[in-house]
Amino acid sequence: MKTNYGMIVAGCLMIGALNAMAQTAPAEAAKPTPEFVKVGAGNLTVSGLLQGWYQFTDEATPEDTFRLRRAEIKLSGEITPMVPWAVMIDPAQVREDDTTTSTVNGTNYVTSVGRKSVLQDFLVTLKLHPTSAFDIGQYKTPFGMEGLESSAKLDLIERSMLASQLKWADYRDIGVTYKGNFTCPFTGAKIQPSAGIYNGDGQNRLDANNPMAYAGRLAVKPVDALHLGVAHYNGDTGSAETENHRTGVEAKIAVNPVSVYGEYAMGESAGKDKETAYVTATCMLGELFQAVARYDWYDPDEDADDDAKDETTLGVNYFIKKHNAKLALNYVFRGEEGASTDNDIVRALAQVSF
Repeated sequence: MKTNYGMIVAGCLMIGALNAMAQTAPAEAAKPTPEFVKVGAGNLTVSGLLQGWYQFTDEATPEDTFRLRRAEIKLSGEITPMVPWAVMIDPAQVREDDTTTSTVNGTNYVTSVGRKSVLQDFLVTLKLHPTSAFDIGQYKTPFGMEGLESSAKLDLIERSMLASQLKWADYRDIGVTYKGNFTCPFTGAKIQPSAGIYNGDGQNRLDANNPMAYAGRLAVKPVDALHLGVAHYNGDTGSAETENHRTGVEAKIAVNPVSVYGEYAMGESAGKDKETAYVTATCMLGELFQAVARYDWYDPDEDADDDAKDETTLGVNYFIKKHNAKLALNYVFRGEEGASTDNDIVRALAQVSF
């Protein structure tokens, strides 16, 4: 092939000229950072949590499905440092319409259609003192340790049966909560009391009866590695004023790279005395992997025989970027006091939080 030396020389001259111009041209003034979001007062932070699940069970009617578990979008900010606020929605909670049907002469008729609300949290806080604040709105009531943890930071894909079956923890209601955060001047122990009054009928619901519900929790950290707590909830649910109360204790010890924690709760709901407990152990395997194991037990009716259930869950987490991007895999061995059945569960999670 014939070499075109003229083109080579011209290219070299052009590169040299551009380089000289770059060195002698005056530097442009720095452009101001564009302001994309304007807030009427205070400041604004946008955050979110996206979780996709895969779940398989080997029951008599097997389940093999993908699930959009969470699509949380949260707006938070503060009007002043004394008045922070937050609103969170989760469209994934509205998976289908709630429908009521009736049958007339063998034909099904839809008699009403209602859609669940996407509203999760609606929160205005009044910080009257550096150690004391009041939360007003809808949010999780102060009961349980794992239930109050962010869904983005769970060690296993699903919460324990205290929350997932009993619905005693990770329970939202509308009301007012006092929250304290104190440090003992003699020992340095952290003391965090909280107490509130609520409608008692759950998330996005008006009070259906005259009595209000009450809840209180006391969490103490004698040292950084040890957490202890106790909580109580008392209220009546629905127009029938069904008694709904429970008491729980919690403990956690964490010494890097290992943590062990658990909870025990007992109480009454839906006219039955119930009881549950779990213990979880975690161990970091380097910076990217974490091994987790949990034993979970639940008795839905203490007066009935052979109805208790237990779950043993083994899991592994892979942190791409801590909890902001992670993958998880769990296997759940499920047991029953009565007749045994094939109902183990495999769960997988892909998560992004920002």
